[in-house]
Amino acid sequence: MRRNSVFWSFGRTASRVRLPILLFALCWPSIVLAAKLTVEVSGLHNVQGKVAVAVFASAEGFPKDDSKAIRRAMLPIDGASHSAKTVFSDIAPGTYAIAAFHDDNNSGKLETNFFGVPKKGYGFSNNPRPKMRAANFDEARFTVPAEGASVGIQLQY
Repeated sequence: MRRNSVFWSFGRTASRVRLPILLFALCWPSIVLAAKLTVEVSGLHNVQGKVAVAVFASAEGFPKDDSKAIRRAMLPIDGASHSAKTVFSDIAPGTYAIAAFHDDNNSGKLETNFFGVPKKGYGFSNNPRPKMRAANFDEARFTVPAEGASVGIQLQY
């Protein structure tokens, strides 16, 4: 009887140790894989409307189809600095690209003229300025390390 009692006692102690380790192991990936991504959009010509921001994890949909973005936000504009800022706190470390535009009439769309040229201010991460087309994913891509990243986008009109 004594043996069973010792064995049973050891089992309880072992499960007391294993349970916290198991819970930590299950939670650890979400702790390690969550980085902060700060995005600041500047160069707005006025403070009307909001700034639309879309974060893409791949070239699929970039920059025109924001339904393929992993994060989207409509940012209020700071009247003093003519800029908008947000922090995405749950971004996994990796490679991303950002597209942004000034939605000055709150339409939710980047309107273009007959030739496809945007009528509103727009920009991309890394601030590429290709001629006669939108930036592609490779031109706008950047890396978010585990420590997080900060990206500045200067709008062009």
